[in-house]
Amino acid sequence: MQYIPALEQAGLSVTVAPFFDAAFFDLVYRPGHHAQKLAAFLRQSVRRLGLLLTRERFDAFFVYREAYPFGPALFETVLSHTGGRPLIYDFDDAIFLSNSSEANQFAAALKYPQKVPAIIRRSALVLAGNDYLANYAREFNSSVAVLPTCVDTSVFSPRPTPRSAGAPLVVGWIGTPTTAPYLKSLGSSLGRLASRHAFEVRVSGSGGAVEFPGVKTVNEPWMLHREVELFNTCDIGVYPLLDDEWAKGKCGFKAIQFMACGVPVVAAAVGVNREIIQDGVNGFLASTDAEWDHKIGLLLGDAALRARLGAAGRRTIEERYSLSVNAPKLVTMVRDVVDRKERAA
Repeated sequence: MQYIPALEQAGLSVTVAPFFDAAFFDLVYRPGHHAQKLAAFLRQSVRRLGLLLTRERFDAFFVYREAYPFGPALFETVLSHTGGRPLIYDFDDAIFLSNSSEANQFAAALKYPQKVPAIIRRSALVLAGNDYLANYAREFNSSVAVLPTCVDTSVFSPRPTPRSAGAPLVVGWIGTPTTAPYLKSLGSSLGRLASRHAFEVRVSGSGGAVEFPGVKTVNEPWMLHREVELFNTCDIGVYPLLDDEWAKGKCGFKAIQFMACGVPVVAAAVGVNREIIQDGVNGFLASTDAEWDHKIGLLLGDAALRARLGAAGRRTIEERYSLSVNAPKLVTMVRDVVDRKERAA
């Protein structure tokens, strides 16, 4: 969505048709509500079929992750066979692995990760969020480029005023219900740190209240219009992950958002985090409980260190993970795909 102004400025008209609209997305992560979920799913399925009926209007199709959440790549097959119009495929998670939200285990059997290589094969261009995903895509298609997750640094920017003197330091985590178990793995470390430092933990987006014994914890609801504000209420950001195949496919989005806001981050030493973060230079990486304890503790005890790593993190995002750097790359790639189609017509 954030790329649309740059694409339109380049002469490309963009129509956005998400399967998960805002109302459906809010419902998806709630446990239960099966009848409501089914009704919303059927409604969106009808709309998706309606899009297929108007597909001749478009010169190219840009699919993020999948055009339809269940079953094989039928929609993508129809789109890619529409009068030679090219399909551009973008993915930023290891969605070729089986993975399902705990709130939607009933839907796990309908997931079809085998569709991913089928979509990749049919695509004129595949955009992957990191090298791990790109290497997977190259097994099925030679036209693959890495386009890292990025943010608009004019929107995601450090808070304009310094934190209030005497206010408790805030260790922040912002995520989704599916990533909340990663945060809970830090409970022991946060408990040990609370015995030596004064701070509170601020949690947003977990889908339910998170508490840690002996640690003051504030649960904030995640809201899009407050997203940047939520990052900027934190003095230290934490981004824990498990070291598994799913985590290797992640693209470091929350670390990038914290760093864009000038908030020093401690992140799991997994996957693309090792590329985004230089340990001790623009943030910290942690692999063990002892490293989480030590590195969060260093930041809690040293305001100058927080300021230095926060500023270095901000520079990293401006130079490599900003919209201003990556939008021209996407425009060039999309324009090239469309032009190749027109030349072949």
